Amino acid sequence: MSMQEAEVDPARLWVPAGAIALDHQQYTQTKWPSSVGNMFMVAMPKEGALGSNVLTPSHLRSMLSLHDTLMAIEVDGDKVVADSMGIANYSAEFGGKWTFTGGGDKNSKCAKWGPACAMTSVLGIFDHDEANIGTQAQILDRINQWAAADRETVVPGLNLYKGFEVEDVVGGVTRDANGQVVSAEVFMWSLFFTKDDQSVMMSERGRMREQIRDPINDIWEADAVCHVGVVETHPYDASQTCQAPAGDLKYTGLFGRSFGDEFGAAISNDISKIGMAYMLIIVYLVCCLGKRDVVHSMFAVSAAVLVAVGLSFTGASGFGGLLGVKTNPLNNNIPFLLLGLGVDDAFVLVAELTRHMAAEKDATVPELISLTAKTGGSSILVTSITDALAFLVGASTVLPALSGFCIYGGVSVIMCFVLQITWVLPMLALNARRAGDNRYDCACCLKSSVDPHEVEDPQGCCCCVYIPSCKPTDNIMRRVMGRVGDVTVKTMPGKVGTIAIWLAIFVVGVYGAFNIKKDFKLEWFFPEGSYVRTFIEVNDEYFSSGTRFSIYTNELDVFAEHENMNELASYLNKQDAIRASSISNWWVNFRPDPTAAMPADRSQFYQDVWDWAKNSQYRTSIRWVDPK
Repeated sequence: MSMQEAEVDPARLWVPAGAIALDHQQYTQTKWPSSVGNMFMVAMPKEGALGSNVLTPSHLRSMLSLHDTLMAIEVDGDKVVADSMGIANYSAEFGGKWTFTGGGDKNSKCAKWGPACAMTSVLGIFDHDEANIGTQAQILDRINQWAAADRETVVPGLNLYKGFEVEDVVGGVTRDANGQVVSAEVFMWSLFFTKDDQSVMMSERGRMREQIRDPINDIWEADAVCHVGVVETHPYDASQTCQAPAGDLKYTGLFGRSFGDEFGAAISNDISKIGMAYMLIIVYLVCCLGKRDVVHSMFAVSAAVLVAVGLSFTGASGFGGLLGVKTNPLNNNIPFLLLGLGVDDAFVLVAELTRHMAAEKDATVPELISLTAKTGGSSILVTSITDALAFLVGASTVLPALSGFCIYGGVSVIMCFVLQITWVLPMLALNARRAGDNRYDCACCLKSSVDPHEVEDPQGCCCCVYIPSCKPTDNIMRRVMGRVGDVTVKTMPGKVGTIAIWLAIFVVGVYGAFNIKKDFKLEWFFPEGSYVRTFIEVNDEYFSSGTRFSIYTNELDVFAEHENMNELASYLNKQDAIRASSISNWWVNFRPDPTAAMPADRSQFYQDVWDWAKNSQYRTSIRWVDPK
């Protein structure tokens, strides 16, 4: 097991092995490593139904108030440095005080679009200044001036640079006959951070753990989700209650920490249920494997079965690690599958041993175990082979996560069968010897005063202590199922009813199979009531914009290939499936007129690009061979 490696990259888990997309991802991660994180929020009316107008002075002032609150969030980077000193000294990376916009003695955490922080919201149209909000008519006039201007130009009359369209920051827009904006239903708010993921000590559910993340972003967002009111308690301080912000708006959002927080909460809730499922199976095993008898209770054998299940999982884990098969989150399901399989196999072996003990009273223990292996062993062999083959055939899938899971699952099933034969059966032999000597199951040094204890005539037990008044009636289930079988198999009405029931189930199954719909939605992974589900639903309704994609050029001499760059830009603009206003192309912004003459000198061309890009929002869209 020490040789095991875990695979956590979703692309390496769920993208078919050998897919060209993996090569593309490797290229972009190497040449264009992501250094920007983002968070999105949607603001809606706090009172009334979704759909009422939000382009009012009170709504805008409410949003501006929250904006000021978020911009005032301060993160103590020195504490992060002190907490992580045992790993590394991160004073240069995270030391000092941090806010989103920075200023003064504060470090800035926002990504930059030129000299400005990367942030879009309707407040940008008002320069984040309450004095510019004015009356309802003034609000609409300012928004329509913004809408009329070309993108990436200075808006006439406002003296503000237009970096986004109105529809990017407001949803449910209503226009009059002249195309003027008259109302909107929701606001969209986007903020972009610089990211510097490092191995640091961070608090998680009250415990300090080493994690790879950007601690400044993480702590800032933890305060933000509390101020926004989408969580009830602070992610890092459970004693701090979060309140909805004052004003006329309520919020939902998708933050960088949302997946971890929401999945973590859902998984924590599920862990308790999984734990209950484990306990129910174990309790069922202990209570039902043997007889209700102080000699034949088989509590010790139940413990041996659990040991076999544990050894089969650890053995398969070691074997997989030896082969170099990486583990993945799906492997967490294998112990539960093995527990069910191991318990089922144990019941088969014990049932066969009990049957032979009752039928062959003069047989020796070796003979009884031999008979059990012959009948019960062959039975569990068939089920184990079919289960193992199902897993191992599934290992041929091109999806690495599913393939790895199937390999570990198939080997685990084989290990479980081997241990049932080589471990559980010998334990049954020891148990049979003890029972033959009339010794207590839980205290084998002591003998029962009641002799004999026939396996088919249990005397009763309670916590391994003999209670004479508690003598159970054995084989209740056998008698009940026997009577059911007498009706369903031996009588004509029973035969007809059985066929009719199973025919109906078959018809319903076939009908359902033809109506299965294959689909995937990210929100299905979030629990009911999650603020992320609300955000995704509102975002899909008001801001659905199709699939975004990026185009990267590889080892391209832009000066020599400028005609191809022009051709690529022209091609993209002509595509009906691409909204022209959504295209953000550094080349088009650098050379808006493709017919303009190119500099004759290569070095002059690249100097022009450098001078233009260094203060442009597109500076991160260019990778220089020699950045100096």
